[in-house]
Amino acid sequence: MIKKIALTLAVLVVVVMGGIAALLATINPNQFKPLLVEQVKKQTDYDMVIGGDIAWQFWPSLGFSIEDVAIKNRPGFDEPDLMRLSQARLSVDVLPLMSQTLQIGEITLQDPHVFIQTLSNGESNLIATSPTAEPQAEPAPQSGSPADSSSTEAKAWNVSLQGLSVANASVVVKDDQAGTMTALRDVDLEVGNLATDVWTPISLSLRGEQNDARVELEGQGELKLASDLIQSQLRKLALTLSAEQGALTLEQANLTLDRLALGEAAKLGFNINAQTADIDVESSGQAQVTIATTQDKITVQGLDMLTTVSGEPIPNQSLSQALAADIVFDINQQTLTVSELISRLNDDDVVVDGKVAVKMTEIPQVRFALNTNHINLDTLLPTDKASPNQSANDSESGSNDKSSPSTQAAPLSKEEPDLSVLETLDIAGSLAMKGITVSNVTLGQTRATVAIDRGKVDVSELTTQAYEGTVAVQGMLDATQTPARYQVSKKARGIQVLPLLKDAAEVDLLEGKGNVDINVQGKGLSPYALRQAIQGSVAIFFEDGAINGINLAQMLREAKATLKGESAAAANEVRKTDFSALTASFTLGNGMARTTDLLLEAPALRVRSDGQTDLLKETLDFNVYTSVVETSKGQGGKDIDELRDVTIPVTVAGTWQSPSYKLDIKQLLSSNNALEEKARKEAQRGLKKLLGDKADDDKVKETADKLLNLFQ
Repeated sequence: MIKKIALTLAVLVVVVMGGIAALLATINPNQFKPLLVEQVKKQTDYDMVIGGDIAWQFWPSLGFSIEDVAIKNRPGFDEPDLMRLSQARLSVDVLPLMSQTLQIGEITLQDPHVFIQTLSNGESNLIATSPTAEPQAEPAPQSGSPADSSSTEAKAWNVSLQGLSVANASVVVKDDQAGTMTALRDVDLEVGNLATDVWTPISLSLRGEQNDARVELEGQGELKLASDLIQSQLRKLALTLSAEQGALTLEQANLTLDRLALGEAAKLGFNINAQTADIDVESSGQAQVTIATTQDKITVQGLDMLTTVSGEPIPNQSLSQALAADIVFDINQQTLTVSELISRLNDDDVVVDGKVAVKMTEIPQVRFALNTNHINLDTLLPTDKASPNQSANDSESGSNDKSSPSTQAAPLSKEEPDLSVLETLDIAGSLAMKGITVSNVTLGQTRATVAIDRGKVDVSELTTQAYEGTVAVQGMLDATQTPARYQVSKKARGIQVLPLLKDAAEVDLLEGKGNVDINVQGKGLSPYALRQAIQGSVAIFFEDGAINGINLAQMLREAKATLKGESAAAANEVRKTDFSALTASFTLGNGMARTTDLLLEAPALRVRSDGQTDLLKETLDFNVYTSVVETSKGQGGKDIDELRDVTIPVTVAGTWQSPSYKLDIKQLLSSNNALEEKARKEAQRGLKKLLGDKADDDKVKETADKLLNLFQ
């Protein structure tokens, strides 16, 4: 009985298939061309051209093919066709239809091309010139109606695609208003059997262009579809990318992913090789990537990345960075969190650890807390620094030539720096450093708390250990105003000045332990504005030190010899003046720095000074008054006892680069009555020896007085 039923069904299928074949054999599908063209025009207002044949396919599946099809553009666009293809094939297995299974054979598209253009007047070829008739909406089926029943049955159909093959496809998008063109060319796509719960191979290759940028991509892997598409999986994914834009070339970038599925960790690997005109970049790394099952979070764990940058412009022609971190991107909150961050530049030259958080807003909010080792920037940055001997020789040769550039201040630029980038930043955080060396100046433990908020910079804390002392700085910069405004407060305590000056400027002008208080503000950050518009005060206090380059005791001996009419003995002493304390306060404003209370307390000496320096012209104008105090102990000894309670004036002039010191004889005599009287007596004694009895003549005395008055 069963055999009879099976035989009957087989005969029925053969008869049906034969009937379908006979029907299709007697119908020429090309006679439907006019109908297809008419319907496309009616529904879209586009002209369709079918230049090739439409053909049936009978076995092993039912299908058709069509050749040389194009959807035409309206006149005025750069290409005649909106869409075209040379061939398309599609087939459907008939027998599975009886069991509510739609098995589509391989879909083949040969040479498909799409051209989309927006003209300069805003007209697009994607918009029809005349409105099309909107199809009438069908009435919604009532609950329990046959339509509802059929809809339920339709949901039970199983659909599969045996394959998709796209060869030599291309897409061009041109925007004349923006002046851009983006194109995908030579697109080849191969997809195997697209059925649920089956791994199928996929491959893709293409070339891309956007204005002067070029890109090439190749990739392959396997895809496993799920009935819920979001649960689909990828595995054995491998992508190769190369690109070029201007002087930048991405020689090759490779990415591999062993498996990608929601809630499962995937092993990611990558390597990149890129070049510019004179810089090479190589980078490689790996990580574990997980996309949460809720699709709201992407986690990258164990990122291990090594980057090498080399080339002539790079400091020491090569830099390498090793980076390790964990990264979490919260899609709902739009936050990116980087934790367990460790960055090593050139092995251990710069080691940074900490965490960074970014919130994706209109201006990304960046927050950080970072720590570093002791960083020596002098070993990382290129130097072009003359040796100290060479600098000294240059200085000496320049000092002998009044027209030498080294003794004259160069014109200061008035061009303000471009700080507009600060208005695009929202950054705040703390940085703790074990130390830093820059331009030969070494700082110890340093901590900074900084915030940049849309053009306003706030340094609420900057403390550092330096040269056996400490420095604390607070400051702000407002770049939202033009020119920019700034305010800085600085307190330095217990700084050893000599090693600082030697390291910073290779000079030994001053020794001792010092305190410095600085409170300044101003507007403008050009070299000219920083000197001309700065306002505020500077106070210094140094103790137990020395001023090198000037020996005040020797200058006193020279003054003594001058008073006696003797020539000073050749000085073999070190040009140095010891002091127990040196204090001064300076007022800054209008391009000048002025002081009225500079005081130096030295053994046997007291020095006070007043004057000013022109910050723009870099000139000096100071009066220095040196007095011998009670004791003759210390520097100078008994040689200057005779000058006790005498004030010796010295004028300091010249420039910062070439200062000059001059004993003011006229001021010396006019400001010291005892010295003036002694000079008169010495002059009269000399005249008596020279003129004898005539020295007592009134006219001779009057002439001597006039000579002495020349010094007043």
